[in-house]
Amino acid sequence: MIAATGLRWILTLLFCTLAAHGLWRALAARSHSWSARLAHGLHAVMALAMFAMAWSWGMNLPTTPQVVFFSAAAAWFLLVALGLPNATESRGRALVAALPHAVMTAAMAWMVAAMSSGMSMDGMGGGHAHDMPGMDMSAPGALASMTLSATGDRWSATLFALVLLALALWWLARGFDTGRLAPRAAAPGVPGTGAASSGAVHAAWDLGCHGLMAFGMAVMFVVMV
Repeated sequence: MIAATGLRWILTLLFCTLAAHGLWRALAARSHSWSARLAHGLHAVMALAMFAMAWSWGMNLPTTPQVVFFSAAAAWFLLVALGLPNATESRGRALVAALPHAVMTAAMAWMVAAMSSGMSMDGMGGGHAHDMPGMDMSAPGALASMTLSATGDRWSATLFALVLLALALWWLARGFDTGRLAPRAAAPGVPGTGAASSGAVHAAWDLGCHGLMAFGMAVMFVVMV
């Protein structure tokens, strides 16, 4: 999908790093609840799918399983927030916290469906893209090899890009604040100057990774427009 080589490799490095972090948090965080570990795993899968979309071979991946998977993941985030009791926050706060993750996974499902219905790549032999309904061939030097041409799809992609950019800024700001304001163990003779607690560090990294994921997805939506 991404025609610009530099941007494609930047997004590849970003999404692969985020996938590795998600898998590590899902497998290593034994103290987390099963729902938290599954959430990290879902984010890892989403990062891998975004990595594939940056490359032409990603167009050959089956569409329907991806749309079903990410649609189910979006519903799962909301159902878990509504259905599981939480001793530390109300159901309403849990739903507000889960909504951005549901939006991201729903956006992922929409992107896969839009790319599948409007885009097709030839096989290994020619390697050329041909026009499909709802898509335009990009001019040489464009960021993406194909872009959306249907007005409704372009507006939807623009809306998703704006929402994801807002979520990225929100998550990144929270991540910086969490790391900066985390309680710190006192170094010898200097109160409050030691390392931050591991829980606060993990929380800051998680928020930062969510923000970077949303930012990377926003970029992908922009190049589709």
